[in-house]
Amino acid sequence: MIRTLVPILTAAVAVNAAVHDIDVGKGSALAFAPDTLTADVGDTLNFHFYSGSGGHSVVSSTFANPCVPDTNAFFSGYIPGDKTGDQTFIVNVTTTDPIWFYCSLGPHCLDGMVGVVNPPSGQTLSDYIDQASKTVIRASAPAAIQGGVLTTITSGSGSVTSTSSMTSTPTMTSMSSVTSMTGSSTSSEPGFSAGTTMPTTTSTSTGTAGSSASTSRATSTSSGVAATSTPSGGGKNREMPIVLGLSVIMAGLVSLMA
Repeated sequence: MIRTLVPILTAAVAVNAAVHDIDVGKGSALAFAPDTLTADVGDTLNFHFYSGSGGHSVVSSTFANPCVPDTNAFFSGYIPGDKTGDQTFIVNVTTTDPIWFYCSLGPHCLDGMVGVVNPPSGQTLSDYIDQASKTVIRASAPAAIQGGVLTTITSGSGSVTSTSSMTSTPTMTSMSSVTSMTGSSTSSEPGFSAGTTMPTTTSTSTGTAGSSASTSRATSTSSGVAATSTPSGGGKNREMPIVLGLSVIMAGLVSLMA
C-alpha cells in the first residue's frame, strides 16, 4: 500500500510545483525583477539574463554574509545575456528558508543588484545592502558553475538547448540497448575564469536472440526424449493376455475330466 502511495504523492508534488521567472538586467537595469518572491520546496527559479546593462551572474548567500557565496551556494557563472533573455540559469528550490542572492560582477552587489526568496520578517533587501557596504569591499563567487543548470530557452518555440547539459540517447537493435550520457559546462568572466566538466557515463546492456533460440531448441529436444521413452513395465503388460488365456483353457479341461 505504501509503495503504491509514494509515486502518487511524488506526482502530486510535481504537478503543484511552480516556476518562478526572474529577469536579470532587463531594460538596462542593475536589478533582478522581481527581487523578492516566495517559493515552496520543489519549485523552480528561472533566471533569464539580458544584455542591456552588460553581463551578470547570480550567486546565493546568507544575510549574515552578504555578497559572499553560501557554503552550498548556487552560481550561474558570468553570463553576457542577450536581448531576449534566452540564456537561463535554472535552480530547484529545496528549502523554505530564506535564500539571498546577488550579482557578483564588479560593484553590482554593493550597488543593490540583490534579491531574496522567502524573505524573513525583520530583514529587508535594504538591510542586506547596508550590511554588505559595512563588511564587503568586493563581491565574490565560487570558482565554477554549480547548483543549477545553464540553458538557452528559445522564446516562442518552446525548445531548450542546454549549455550545462545531460543528454541520453537510447538505441535498440534486435535485442541490444546502449545508453550514453554526456555533459559539460563552462563559464568565463574578465578578471576570473570558471569552468566545469560533468562526468561522462556510458552503460551498455546486451542480449541476443540466438540465446533465446538456443534455449528453445534445448526445450524441444528434452520434450522429444520424454515422448519416445519406454516404461520399464511395458513387456510384462504384453504377457498378461496370454497367461489369462491359458488359465481359461486349463479350467475347461479340469471341468471335463470331472
